[in-house]
Amino acid sequence: MRQIRDLLLLPLLLTVLGCNNHRDTIIVSSTDCGLIRTDLLGTYTVSFSPVTADLFNCSDISFNGNTVTVTSTPLNFSGVQVYASAFNTGFTFTDGASPQGLFGNVETDSCGMSFSVLDNEGMYLHCFGTLDRSTGGVRAACDSTSVLQIPVTDPPAVLADCDLNPILQVSLTIH
Repeated sequence: MRQIRDLLLLPLLLTVLGCNNHRDTIIVSSTDCGLIRTDLLGTYTVSFSPVTADLFNCSDISFNGNTVTVTSTPLNFSGVQVYASAFNTGFTFTDGASPQGLFGNVETDSCGMSFSVLDNEGMYLHCFGTLDRSTGGVRAACDSTSVLQIPVTDPPAVLADCDLNPILQVSLTIH
């Protein structure tokens, strides 16, 4: 019984240890990347390394074995809007188009970015990487896709979610 009581008091102890007598919070991890909203303002350019990838592990197995092809032609998004995300843990962004051609999220503590790009085959390619604030660039990987009903509507109708092989390589630049 005493062990259970001690375990229940553990969260309180850890909370107390995170504060000092100056009413400040002690930051245990110094990995905050310093991201601010203005870092995300500008034109977004997305460029893929050209490849054809197979779809597998699809939520609707009838899409297994289909392919998606990306080219090296840059995609430019000039009207990107940036907002504080829910609970102010980062920023969300969208190109404001209907349907959205680009949308995503960046975490303020790590500069980790996840974003989705609508390709010309009716699929959202889901990508993730880390924003380099000094260059405005992200070297990212896209490991999955959402297959959409064509013509793509707003909101889009998702027919299946699938993994990609090989994983797509992409760069996103904010300038």
